[in-house]
Amino acid sequence: MSEEVMEYLSFLIDEEEYGLNILDVKEVRGWSEVRKLPNSESYLLGVLELRGEYIPIVDLRQRFSMDPSVLSKTTVVVIVRNAKGQSLGVIVDAVAEVYQLSESQIKSAPGFVKIDERYIEGIASVDGKHVVLIRLEKLFDFDELHEVTQPDLVSEE
Repeated sequence: MSEEVMEYLSFLIDEEEYGLNILDVKEVRGWSEVRKLPNSESYLLGVLELRGEYIPIVDLRQRFSMDPSVLSKTTVVVIVRNAKGQSLGVIVDAVAEVYQLSESQIKSAPGFVKIDERYIEGIASVDGKHVVLIRLEKLFDFDELHEVTQPDLVSEE
């Protein structure tokens, strides 16, 4: 019996490669200004209205306790969706590849990774490099982010 193969979209943050299950990726887009939200976490940059939906936009570098992303026309935002259908925009340094990975290629996360192991699905070795696979639903509380970003709470700054 053959192993199940899953596809992962990989991206770069601080020259490290990370991956997300491609089934969770809704779209990849360039940067556009967001509406700021008062009294929110530093990594929550604001919300973006996209086709009638308010989507929280988060800086993954800040969530990983790194220096904030430098926002420009070349900034990449990966829009993801969780199992409940809630969307979230994640700012990354660059999108890299789409990998097809089997379960046997994904290993447990060792302790030397830059981010908390709770947020990691595993690590895959691909073409001599390591790709850290992220569990977005562990890294971000989608319910809390969507509660904060409801349209009636959005500031028009």
